Amino acid sequence: MSKSSKPSKQRLHSNSAPAHTRRKRMRARCLDPTWSAVRNITVRVGDIVSVRRGDWGNPGHDKEEGGKRHGGKRGKFGIEGRVLRVDGKSGTLYVEGVGHSTADGKEEGVPIHPSNVVVTKVDEGDPIRLKKLQERVGGDE
Repeated sequence: MSKSSKPSKQRLHSNSAPAHTRRKRMRARCLDPTWSAVRNITVRVGDIVSVRRGDWGNPGHDKEEGGKRHGGKRGKFGIEGRVLRVDGKSGTLYVEGVGHSTADGKEEGVPIHPSNVVVTKVDEGDPIRLKKLQERVGGDE
C-alpha cells in the first residue's frame, strides 16, 4: 500500500497492484466455529459463505414477500452456498444459488464483493491452509 492518504493515489495503487496482492485483499469475516479465534480469512473456492448484504443478502429478494429492494424490512440472513469461482482481477466471487437468467434463458452467476459475505464453513481440502490457520489461532495440533 502506498504511503499517501490521497484517495486517487489509493485507487491507483490498488488497481495497479500485482495479482498476488489483489488476491490477498479478497478477505471476508470468518464465522466458522472451528476457527472462532480467526476474525477474517481469504476466500477460496469451496468455502461455504452466507451473503449478508445486497439483493441476495435479504430474505425474499426476488419474491413478493419483501426484501430491501421491494420495500420490505431488511433481514439478517440471505443465501448460503459454496464459492464456485474467485475472480482476483475484478475482486469478486461467484456463489452457487446467486444468479440471474440471460435473454436467451441461460443461468448466469452474479459477482459479489467479498465484503458482502461471511465465511460460515472453511474448505478443509488444503492442509497447508489449515496449518496456517492453526498458527494464527496460536496453537499446534
